Amino acid sequence: MYPDMNLSDTQVGVGCLVLGAVTMVNWWFAMFSDHWYGDLGRSFGEDEFNVGRNTISLILPAVGVAFSIGGCGMLLYPSGSSGGMPKVLMGATLFFVVVALLGLIPFPLPAPMYPEWQMEKR
Repeated sequence: MYPDMNLSDTQVGVGCLVLGAVTMVNWWFAMFSDHWYGDLGRSFGEDEFNVGRNTISLILPAVGVAFSIGGCGMLLYPSGSSGGMPKVLMGATLFFVVVALLGLIPFPLPAPMYPEWQMEKR
């Protein structure tokens, strides 16, 4: 019924690194840039995709870092590797996933963490 996708650890690791890099670039543009691409990124959080005020300030960078660390872990330590370092990378990835989930709670962050404050500063 579904196509059989046998992805290797290398392919999944590279995919995670690409997703992490794209997410971090999108976050940088939305947070620190007056470019049209930054306006586009900020506009996504205003209508249908609005999951709270902390989306750009907390969720995007946490997801980007989680994908990047997870991708590095998959490239450096393929499945079946044992030792402490894969566990440290997996723990760091899970920490940033938890930070992203905590970003769904609408608690106030310091003013410099919001794009509005960054725009006023420019």
